[in-house]
Amino acid sequence: MSPETSELLLFVANDEPLYRQKMLIFRALAKKKDRGIYSAALAPKAFATLLSTAAKKYLRDFGSPGDRWNVIFSTNARRNAAAECAVEFIEWYEVDYESLKKPPSRSG
Repeated sequence: MSPETSELLLFVANDEPLYRQKMLIFRALAKKKDRGIYSAALAPKAFATLLSTAAKKYLRDFGSPGDRWNVIFSTNARRNAAAECAVEFIEWYEVDYESLKKPPSRSG
C-alpha cells in the first residue's frame, strides 16, 4: 500500500464527518448484501466520492497553496484506498454487522 493510500485511509478514519459517511456506505452495502444483490466488483465504486471528498479536505487542512488534490492523491492511490475500504466492509459485515442481527441468546 502506498503512503498516499495509507494517509487517505487514516484521514477518513480520524475525521468524524468522513467516518460517518463511510459507515453510511457500509450500511447501504450491508443492505445490498442482505438482499443478495451485493457485487464485490462494484463495491469499491461506492467509496469513490467519499475518497475524493477526503482528498480535497485533506489538502484544505494540510496542503500548501498550489497543491492539487488529484496529483497528491492520484487516481491509483484513491482506487487502492477504495479497494481497501471494500475489504474493510467485508470484515465489518462478517464480524460486527452479523453479530448485531443475531437474536440475543437466553441463558437459564
